Amino acid sequence: MKASSILPTGRFGISHSTGSRPSNAASSAGRPLAGTPTTRAASTLVPACRRAVEEVADVDDDLEDWRADYDPARLASLLAPAVERPLQGLSRWASDPPAFSREDVRWVHFVAARGSYEVPVLLPSVDGTWNWCGYGDRCLTPLDDSALLRRWHEQWGAELFFAVGSCLELVVDRPPLDPQGAAQAAAELHAYCHDTVHDPVGTGDTTARSTMWSLWWD
Repeated sequence: MKASSILPTGRFGISHSTGSRPSNAASSAGRPLAGTPTTRAASTLVPACRRAVEEVADVDDDLEDWRADYDPARLASLLAPAVERPLQGLSRWASDPPAFSREDVRWVHFVAARGSYEVPVLLPSVDGTWNWCGYGDRCLTPLDDSALLRRWHEQWGAELFFAVGSCLELVVDRPPLDPQGAAQAAAELHAYCHDTVHDPVGTGDTTARSTMWSLWWD
């Protein structure tokens, strides 16, 4: 399946032609938008990209390098060729009881929902992404989390199976195997959880193509 892009190319942060920071940015790039899950997912990821370029990068940094981390088209050219089958993923959090408790205890929640992507809305206290920041003090809401999980479910068959505190894990039924799809997934994971996904290239070659996505917000 071809990955559909929701991250912009040359429409935020810096100009391809000059490398300069724009004086006036799109009015939608700092606040959540209503609409379809894909629209809301985009309104979540774009501020993360824009914040990295306009607020985090130092003046002397190569802004094109910063943008490249969020640009699937550029990222794809740096990734390994397509693989024939998904990489076997390993749980990072659900399989490590000492990380959360001195006892080997797990609570199982049965939730009446159309899909696991609705869990952040139905059980908003089960996980937290409070350390995520976007441009203009944009923060994540349960609806944002749900929109991204639904997008990943529809695109790659991702299912939420573990969430506690600031940790979240997805089992992925059909992860992207080609560089283009893996680059799209890696860029979105990078924008959604920079605390875990520091290296989009490494993520595009490994995690994005695996059957398990483990995320953690510091």
